[in-house]
Amino acid sequence: MKTEIYVATHKEYKMPNSSIYIPIHVGKKNSQKDFGYIGDDIGENISEKNSTYCELTALYWLWKNSNADVVGLVHYRRLFTDKKDNILNELEIKTILNKFDMIVAKKRNYYIETVESHYSNAHFKNDLILLRGTLEEKDQVYFDKLMKERKLHLYNMFICKKDLLNEYCEWLFPILEKLEVRIDTTAYDSYQKRVIGFLAERLLNIWLMKKSESIDIIENKVTNLEKENKIKKGFNLVLRKYKTTKVK
Repeated sequence: MKTEIYVATHKEYKMPNSSIYIPIHVGKKNSQKDFGYIGDDIGENISEKNSTYCELTALYWLWKNSNADVVGLVHYRRLFTDKKDNILNELEIKTILNKFDMIVAKKRNYYIETVESHYSNAHFKNDLILLRGTLEEKDQVYFDKLMKERKLHLYNMFICKKDLLNEYCEWLFPILEKLEVRIDTTAYDSYQKRVIGFLAERLLNIWLMKKSESIDIIENKVTNLEKENKIKKGFNLVLRKYKTTKVK
């Protein structure tokens, strides 16, 4: 089976030394730079939406243009790894997918926050209100359940067979297209403009809840190659909760 794991990036970076990992330059249509990577602006694409869609422009490109049997999306600095922090290789991925349908990121635990309060403190609560209103009534049930949870799969990262990715994207992107016209980002800074990408992380969790009886997922470790400062990240979580200034 042909395997293609796309590594979303907006800059030149050291990439995994394996032919299954393919760098893809996201937002290439609006970039003057050329790193020699595949661009998300060729074939059927939404490259111009990268400022709000983030890595989802790579996901869309993968959905519409890849004919591999096993596909995945990771980030230039975040990769699925084993217990020794080695990047998952092709044999390991195929072995896992012989038992499970999808590899997803291990859930982040917010401890003192619910999914709803965390988003509201880090972004804008109205985004969530608009998202709920965009969903079909049956999906709103899963949305409401997710908002009360304290754990979340993040990063819009996963690996699975292409037919399952197709099913997810056929559900996801029509929702995002409706959201685009409902959310006014004119007053958002460059970080908050990534709203569609942020909301898609929540939508992935909703879709997994919907599919829980028909697919088996496995949570896998994600290693950040730039080594996140978890103490500062946790402290900023507390500060946001109480509406104080973030530590830079």
